[in-house]
Amino acid sequence: MHEALHYTKLDSNKVQCFLCPHRCIIDEGHFGNCNARRNRNGILVSEIYGKIAAMGTDPIEKKPLYHFYPGSTILSMGTTGCNMHCAFCQNYTLSQCNNRNPVPFRTISPAEMAKTVYKSPGNLGIAFTYNEPGINFEYVVKTAEMVKSKNQKTVFISNGFIEKEPLGFLIGLIDAFNIDLKAFNNTFYKKYSKASLAPVLENIGTIAKNGNHLELTNLVIPTLNDDEDEFEDMCKWIKEETGENTVLHLSRYFPRYEMEQYPTPAETLFHLYDIASEHLKFVYIGNMATEIYSNTRCPQCGKTTIERTYYSINKKGIDNQGKCIYCGTDIIKHL
Repeated sequence: MHEALHYTKLDSNKVQCFLCPHRCIIDEGHFGNCNARRNRNGILVSEIYGKIAAMGTDPIEKKPLYHFYPGSTILSMGTTGCNMHCAFCQNYTLSQCNNRNPVPFRTISPAEMAKTVYKSPGNLGIAFTYNEPGINFEYVVKTAEMVKSKNQKTVFISNGFIEKEPLGFLIGLIDAFNIDLKAFNNTFYKKYSKASLAPVLENIGTIAKNGNHLELTNLVIPTLNDDEDEFEDMCKWIKEETGENTVLHLSRYFPRYEMEQYPTPAETLFHLYDIASEHLKFVYIGNMATEIYSNTRCPQCGKTTIERTYYSINKKGIDNQGKCIYCGTDIIKHL
């Protein structure tokens, strides 16, 4: 049990949380929307602080981050809960877990976690992932501070649904973000994720303007968020708001959790890839054995600079400055 940040006390022993845009008003003894923060005797506490439900070393490309130290490995950790409740959640056993459906966990303090990160051979740093790390704000902040003190990197894989003040604090501690932009439609967010789009868009813009490394992911779900006009509007917005060099990952949906929609047809992903590529220089398709759509090509000369076979990569076409060896165009800033 660890007292939370970003909340205020109300009358009748209630509290109001200001970590995310839900701004939950929580009665004594109850949890907030995220199933992670609880009102105990008028004090908001994080019930997941230090409770690690998943941890392992992953390729950085698995996050997915393709333009942030490609070919490196990173210690990844997550706990339980989420402030969105996506009917299509691909990792629901952790994100939609609550006190009535617990999962095994082990207790690891921020200091112990940072020590593990530092002692892992060849490890880039730490990735806060698997479930929504924003709801574990207090643990993420403390751990990230310790990890960065050792000159290692911090990565945050998130739905982007967080309030401005805590995001501002994270921006100073997190080196790379991957934000899951679920759709470009607020009705979709309300119906299928139980959240709203506007804060996510604003936060994506804030991260980009601050200069943190940013990549975006869009899980394409047949008939629900694959309208090509809406998708193109999203790509235009990304180009205008965060720049044409922003990396966009298109992911294939598979039936999970409460949704039984059929998997995304390959043809749909290929078509949306072509649309996105009209506006953005670096677009990739994940969750499919399509090497050509995973490779990095130079937007200037068209030559392949990085080959990817699943999570194995060959940086044959970039130099040690991250430039294309054929024409000198900047490809990777963080190498």
